[in-house]
Amino acid sequence: RRILTYAQIEARLEAFEYGQNDQSNKPPTVRPKHLTNNHIPGSASQKLLLFQMLPIIFHDVINRLIDLLPIYTCLREIVSIVSATRIRKSWLPYLTSVTISFHSLMIDKLPDNITAKVHFITHYPELIKRNGPPRNYWCQRFEGKHLSFKKLAIRSSNFKNVSFTLAKRHQLRLGLLLSYEKFYHLIDQTISTKSIKSSQLPI
Repeated sequence: RRILTYAQIEARLEAFEYGQNDQSNKPPTVRPKHLTNNHIPGSASQKLLLFQMLPIIFHDVINRLIDLLPIYTCLREIVSIVSATRIRKSWLPYLTSVTISFHSLMIDKLPDNITAKVHFITHYPELIKRNGPPRNYWCQRFEGKHLSFKKLAIRSSNFKNVSFTLAKRHQLRLGLLLSYEKFYHLIDQTISTKSIKSSQLPI
């Protein structure tokens, strides 16, 4: 059964006003083609923000998704624990229970949408027990760094020696940042009529 049309979903996502702290991770527009292809655009941070805001954006219809709401609830619990900077050992049995519930619900309710990552989630409690919070060894920071290189490679339009171009531009930007007296406490600088942080200057 259809609760909302693709156009209504797109309109709600576009009209939703994110808070000041979330503006930098505001997700891109989700078009009907993305929904039909089961592909949500955006970076990991943008998708995480959208995932967290879904109950607020669709607050009036979320309770009508009786069959799928438990899947979201379990995944929300898993994300909350896994993303924590500190995880108590007493939380691990609960995390194990939630991951098993999530895995079972996915098999029962959405068997066609199961990927390898759904299975990987069941190993999180053991990984946390051995290595500590996943936040300490996740790859999101590396992906964020790689994203800036990808953007620079596209903007530079130089395909003869891409690695040299990227390395040189990176070192020039790093030299600029290190030239500030208070590198770890960069203040806002006014350029033209727009106030931006020094760390947000183009590479």
